[in-house]
Amino acid sequence: TYLFDSYDLMVLAIAMPVLLKVLQISLPEGGLLGSSTMLGAMLGSIVFGLIAENYGRRFALVLALLWLGVCMAAVYAVDSWAHWMVLRFISGLALGGVWGPCAALIAAHWSPEYRGRAASFVFSSFAIGAVVAALVGRWVMQIQWQWLFAAGAVSIPMAALVWRLLPAETHRAGPKTGDARPARIGIGAIFAGGLARETLPATLVSIVNLAGYWGAAFWIPTFLTRERGLSLSTMLGFSFVMYVGMFFGFQFFGWLADRIGRRRSMLVSFLVCAAAIGIYIVVKAPMFLFWWGAVVGFGLCGAGGILGAYYAELFPEQVRAYAGGFCWNMGRIGAMVAPFTIGAIGKSSGLQAGLAVTCAIYLIGALMLFLLPETFRPRGQTSAS
Repeated sequence: TYLFDSYDLMVLAIAMPVLLKVLQISLPEGGLLGSSTMLGAMLGSIVFGLIAENYGRRFALVLALLWLGVCMAAVYAVDSWAHWMVLRFISGLALGGVWGPCAALIAAHWSPEYRGRAASFVFSSFAIGAVVAALVGRWVMQIQWQWLFAAGAVSIPMAALVWRLLPAETHRAGPKTGDARPARIGIGAIFAGGLARETLPATLVSIVNLAGYWGAAFWIPTFLTRERGLSLSTMLGFSFVMYVGMFFGFQFFGWLADRIGRRRSMLVSFLVCAAAIGIYIVVKAPMFLFWWGAVVGFGLCGAGGILGAYYAELFPEQVRAYAGGFCWNMGRIGAMVAPFTIGAIGKSSGLQAGLAVTCAIYLIGALMLFLLPETFRPRGQTSAS
């Protein structure tokens, strides 16, 4: 189900040249369509998080998939920039509702010894969604560009499949009140009772993680063409190389998280990202750097899969979906700010300097991890989950 997150974001990027022409908008206005999506996702993490904790995680996930499918199909009903802004915001609400319930459901059905691998495997569908978007775009963009979005409506039958295959929840997430009914989870629950000590630094880690990811993934292709001399035709395959590496990176770091612990594994992932991106700064050989994209992809989403297990263990069971979804989706602030900031640095000092900032972002993220506890200690040691 998580592949729809990357599919939605990728098809917007693929269709952007057409949207700029059809809607007669400027580059900044086109960029605001992406920002509107991100803002919707941040609010959606709260809306669907509360739905998940008060009405069930499976119900929230199915509702988000249905909602997203309707929004993707609604592309035929919008014909102005203002309408697109609204539609992208509403679509973003649904995107923000997928991650948290997914992470909580994984935690409910997998033991801690396998939870890192399970979460990373599920969230590795992000890489698959990006590849699918690129392939669909290649097939339909020359025929009718709206089909690229409408294909995302397959999330509607996927919602029915999720409802059918996922076992029904036997309890609500909220604690019991005096009459044995679950207490409602409110908007401030993830900050009450001392939870702010986990929620705030966990959100900062997500911001840094997504800032580093989007800073690198967004600008490396341009860097390779403008400052390392790769042709545009060669670069058409770069995303595929990077996302293949990313898929295997998800699996490796999920396995590592079950071997050495969540925080330690994320620390390794951030350091791998900093080192791998640093290679682009010091190495000049264009084709080496093209294939090195697989290594960069390998590290880029390593922490993203682990966080699915980590956040589920970091927070109490009754707010797992809400807290995890909130921390992850508020990280999209980094996804909004980093591409613009690194682009601005690149304009004044060159994209090589911008990539150096990306390396620094990951090193800062590595330090931030020490603000949070380890939640899983293998080989029979005590786990905080």
